[in-house]
Amino acid sequence: MKRIFAPRTVFAAIIIVAGSFSITQATFAQFRAAIQLGMTGSTFRGGNLENNSAIVRFGGGAALRYEYPSGFEFETGLYYVTKGSGLEGTYFQIPIEGTSEITYIEMPLLIGYRFMRTSRFSPRVYAGPAMAFKTDAQIKFNAKGSDIIQQEEDLTVEDKDLGLMFGVDVNTQFGSETLNFGIRTTLGYSNARTAKPEIYNSSIAAMVGIVF
Repeated sequence: MKRIFAPRTVFAAIIIVAGSFSITQATFAQFRAAIQLGMTGSTFRGGNLENNSAIVRFGGGAALRYEYPSGFEFETGLYYVTKGSGLEGTYFQIPIEGTSEITYIEMPLLIGYRFMRTSRFSPRVYAGPAMAFKTDAQIKFNAKGSDIIQQEEDLTVEDKDLGLMFGVDVNTQFGSETLNFGIRTTLGYSNARTAKPEIYNSSIAAMVGIVF
């Protein structure tokens, strides 16, 4: 049974909170943009996986935030991310090791709260659904101990991946620029593949960026 209740709950919460803001607050709200780069560690969970391991890949993107004086923020953006996992198994009793790499364009829809500035730092927490659209899926594999690596397109990967994103970050002033440092995790709640049993993406990213 697919676990899709969590993203729906977050969508409902976003709508309720959005409606609670007054017109006066909106008058003083402002848009801000951010460019972020970082590293993402990812693996699979669920299914009948036994010996999967994390992979780490480079990624990044841009975000647009709508900030309220109360401290609440809404954010969306587009990010290039690579998810997947290291895999081990057997094929006709031959030990096999491989790597599944799935590249996505990920679009989150987040609600956050930025706490009052303390000294030079302004921390924030946020959460919300994230939809990822597949751009490519490759699987590499070889017999253990062999240097001969085979690579092919993985046609079993779904075109979309729905997840729930959580994160913390902090803005800090560096001269005239506002820098941003943060950690975010995304838990997939839709089957990453067309096959059964279902498996889900899990990832965590460390990001650094600049806010305009």
